[in-house]
Amino acid sequence: MPLDVCLIKLPTVLAPKSVSYFGTVLPLGLAYVAAAARAGGHRVAVVDAPGAAMDRFAPWPTDVGELVLHGLGPEELAAGISPETRVVGIGHMFLHEWPLLRETVRAVRAARPGVILVVGGENATGMWERILDEAPEVDACVLGEGEATFVALLNALERGEALHGVTGLALRGADGRPFSTGRAQRLRSLDALSRPAWDLFPVEAYLDAGCGSGVDRGRTMPMVTSRGCPFRCTFCSAPLMWTTRYEARSPDDVADEVAALQARYGVTNIDFCDLTAVLTKAWILDLCAVIERRGLRFTWQLPSGTRSEAIDAEAARALRASGCHNFGYAPESGSPRMLKRVNKKVALDRLEQSVADALTAGLTVHANFIVGFPDETWEDVAATLRFLARLALLGMHSVSVMTFSPYPGSEDYARLQSQIMFDDEYIYGSLFRSGGRARSYNPSIGSSELLAAQAAAFATFFGVQFARRPGRAVALLSNLARGRQETALDKFVSAKLAQLRR
Repeated sequence: MPLDVCLIKLPTVLAPKSVSYFGTVLPLGLAYVAAAARAGGHRVAVVDAPGAAMDRFAPWPTDVGELVLHGLGPEELAAGISPETRVVGIGHMFLHEWPLLRETVRAVRAARPGVILVVGGENATGMWERILDEAPEVDACVLGEGEATFVALLNALERGEALHGVTGLALRGADGRPFSTGRAQRLRSLDALSRPAWDLFPVEAYLDAGCGSGVDRGRTMPMVTSRGCPFRCTFCSAPLMWTTRYEARSPDDVADEVAALQARYGVTNIDFCDLTAVLTKAWILDLCAVIERRGLRFTWQLPSGTRSEAIDAEAARALRASGCHNFGYAPESGSPRMLKRVNKKVALDRLEQSVADALTAGLTVHANFIVGFPDETWEDVAATLRFLARLALLGMHSVSVMTFSPYPGSEDYARLQSQIMFDDEYIYGSLFRSGGRARSYNPSIGSSELLAAQAAAFATFFGVQFARRPGRAVALLSNLARGRQETALDKFVSAKLAQLRR
């Protein structure tokens, strides 16, 4: 018999007083898993915490300050699970969700003691041993790409078989100790994936609230054009989650989904949320040609940051003509020595040329940086400051600068594990790695010095930018007054002001 399955989207954890930004976005990964489970013949329901209570912002006290939960709380999520439900799946993407996940699985187990409780996502993949050790309510973690593994789990339960025979899971053995059944094979064709089951989610609530990971350019939906990343940056958990095999969807399949979202939801903007978007110039030009040939009219952006190698003058012009407005780079450091140390395959001179080409084409560009890597020196920090100044002189519109913290599943996490205190300061590091709090993992740079380096990075970039282009400061104030967003800085400042007003 088909199983009744309930998938849960946790509330968003917000830190209004930090210069880190996590906003509420539609749960793309969970929508893919819902579609796969339904295509496998199972009955699927969704309890979406933010979508069900978009106007709800509740305090979430921690040892490092009060955070805010956006959406339903753990007990309300548990109460929303149908009594017929056999399996509950919870998406667990970020480390800072871990205490919230613990509260939620306790509430679910109390309300529905007979369900099989499964957790999946990037943080579940990175720290499954701790999850199974510290959350006895959880029966299994799905490791890596989740669709096929979750369906295999459901099918095994449907047949009355033990889960030990399903590849891609973390379970408890007879002795109670966590173990892995191995990693499942990645999907070979992303075009064969069932489209995200958005009909199960309160999409209109997200659209009406202007939720999105990029700049607010109207009714926005998330999409991916690829999965995986061929690189192995030491600070990143993506190699563990997705492996280093890069698979891209066909441009026609991407265009088909855009057209479907426009027809169903009146979407005007797409946020492409890839790990490594537009890796090759040929793919970029093909996608832009398909968009033009089919007469699709929409804006799109790459807010997460991407590789620069494929973006030259020709590609940048094609991107802008196809509707791309906002484009993110991810150099992470301005020091060639540090880039080599963290295995970030970026040529800084090539990136500068790419930025110049993108700006000439009319793209609005942003870049992501990290300071405080374990082996970073003050000379490396100075090199990053000089690079930030060069980007500001070029005309880049905005940057984010975060302080380093070892993320579960990354190479740096494994290397530094003996130094990690699993307390609130570490768990909420991605939210409080700024705004007065930071823990340094660098023996030469203390916590207060790390915050000073971060502040210097922001001061260098925006000081040079506004001195060289004072009109941008005027534009920022004008956009804030008009409720309009054009740059990542506009989005950040407007979102922080809204959070602080609540």
